[in-house]
Amino acid sequence: MFQKFTLLGTLLLLGGLFSSCDLSNADDKLKAPFPCEDGNANGFACENVDLFAQLSIYELSGDSTGVYLNDIWGWTDPQTSKEYALVGLTNGTAFVDISDPETPVVVGRLPESNLRGKFKQLTLNQYPACNLGIGTTNRSKSISMGTAWRDIKVYDNHAFIVSDAQPHGMQVFDLTNLRDFDGQVLQFEHDALYDKFGPAHNIVINEQTGFAYGVGITQSEMCGSRDSTGLHMIDISNPKSPEFAGCYIDPSPGYYRIAPGYIHDAQCVVYNGPDSEHSGQEICFNSAEGNVVIADVSDKENPKTIGFNRQADMQYSHQGWLTEDQAFFLMNDELDERNLGRGTKTYIWDVRDLEDPRFVGYYEHESLSIDHNLYVRGKYAYETNYNAGLQILDISDVEDANLERVAYFDTQPQTDAAVFTGTWSNYPYFSSGMVVLSDIETGLFIVRPNL
Repeated sequence: MFQKFTLLGTLLLLGGLFSSCDLSNADDKLKAPFPCEDGNANGFACENVDLFAQLSIYELSGDSTGVYLNDIWGWTDPQTSKEYALVGLTNGTAFVDISDPETPVVVGRLPESNLRGKFKQLTLNQYPACNLGIGTTNRSKSISMGTAWRDIKVYDNHAFIVSDAQPHGMQVFDLTNLRDFDGQVLQFEHDALYDKFGPAHNIVINEQTGFAYGVGITQSEMCGSRDSTGLHMIDISNPKSPEFAGCYIDPSPGYYRIAPGYIHDAQCVVYNGPDSEHSGQEICFNSAEGNVVIADVSDKENPKTIGFNRQADMQYSHQGWLTEDQAFFLMNDELDERNLGRGTKTYIWDVRDLEDPRFVGYYEHESLSIDHNLYVRGKYAYETNYNAGLQILDISDVEDANLERVAYFDTQPQTDAAVFTGTWSNYPYFSSGMVVLSDIETGLFIVRPNL
């Protein structure tokens, strides 16, 4: 199965390499209406990041009560070159045209799916994340408004959407439907629904191979109750007809709190890094509770663990991302601020030897905020750290864990407390240089770094 995607993977990899250069000033003629001046952009604390627009929760959802934001991703229409923000809501997904970043337009909404007839609805105390103390408020888990968690990725002009803490499955939505917008907000239905699992914390997609990986799954039809918490592998090469491809789980790393072998998030790539022994293989770098776990998933029927490690003070490896040379893995720890009472830290792992990932050190932020999601583009890491907002770090000296903050935009300047409020995630891969941020309580922000 893996072999047939080699040519496609090569082309996509080359495209990714050419697009990875810094384009943060791609459109120098486009002046921001709210430039960052003297540490302020329209009331928001900042440095080297200009604000173009903000959309409220009401504008995004059409509902003024009980709706909040979560994950965010992006898509560029290859036919029109329009850029879109795909905004996760607690009750569905909103699609926003940001081609004119000063005047973003909500194009349509997709309500969440419902597989409660197939999978048992969990009670409040049964949510795995609740067991860790993450977002245990009724607000974050209220079934009447959906769920606090929704995650979105894109492959072949289709969005793939999952949701945690409710029987949801994986929605597939053809993004070319957004071209039908004629001035009225469109109400969409998904084009397909993959129903082999109920809740999933996130969906990971390797665009080079056409495979998706459900993570944080607690109810699965295919992998069984014991084997549902690792990687649930799905062939999405035909996006509207996703097919189950296999399961990966390995409890041997230990230090699990939710379930043996549980994987919370991952990045899966066709490996082209320094460890030549694994060149060309499909490798997943997994944030697995207390561990970093590296797995070879080239053979979906026989995936295998290559290496793993943990750092003694690591409380919960939430998510991470590779440097573009695939030599280092930057990771956030979502619970160390609260559990250990310390400031924000970005962990750096040396993964040049996949069988022996080594902890290099961590970068200490000037903040108490919880770190949540980070992505790497070029020599910068774009981190979304809840109440500290968007933090952009120069990672040129990542080998020595010597990072430098060069820009930031704080959507919650009144606090950097270690609580689960503020920005959820960001998407920094638009060719225009725009970055979109999702703030849980206030809405969508469209900003542009000046790097």
